[in-house]
Amino acid sequence: MSLADRKDAEWLPPADFISKSPAIHDGVMFASEPLAKPAEFSGLFSGRLDFTVNKMDVDLNVALYELQANGDYIRLFSPSYEFRASYARDRVHRRLLKAGERQELTFTSERITSRQIQAGSRLVLVLAVNKRPDREINYGTGNDVSEESITDGAIPIKIRWFGDSYIEIPVRR
Repeated sequence: MSLADRKDAEWLPPADFISKSPAIHDGVMFASEPLAKPAEFSGLFSGRLDFTVNKMDVDLNVALYELQANGDYIRLFSPSYEFRASYARDRVHRRLLKAGERQELTFTSERITSRQIQAGSRLVLVLAVNKRPDREINYGTGNDVSEESITDGAIPIKIRWFGDSYIEIPVRR
């Protein structure tokens, strides 16, 4: 994905909490199997991402939905959880990624969420690179992001996600 390509600069995520499709813009979607029984999602979610990236930093966006049996997607929180990869482990000390190397990144959301998920529903995760026009763009050079410019985005970002990635959702049955 080219962070320097700003043809989509007008795009913003939908404001609706219930929709017929999730906001997948510049992201990938993962869905669980349908739940056999109702479950209570309550607390902070966390995860581990296993990936390679050709940059030294990236801003990620995580959105969670309940996909009901009738096809409605219900956002479990708004706005989406956003974080800079270099600060995921420690909000004070920046740790740059290793460009081109397989690595793991653990994170914990900062937003408590609670919802009774219905039987037959699926949990849907959308994982995306932040490219929103209303956010500071991290072009991944490893320099101070506020000093980067669109010319730093000349090389498109390439991320490969591996199957060892996972999200932990606090669920009570």
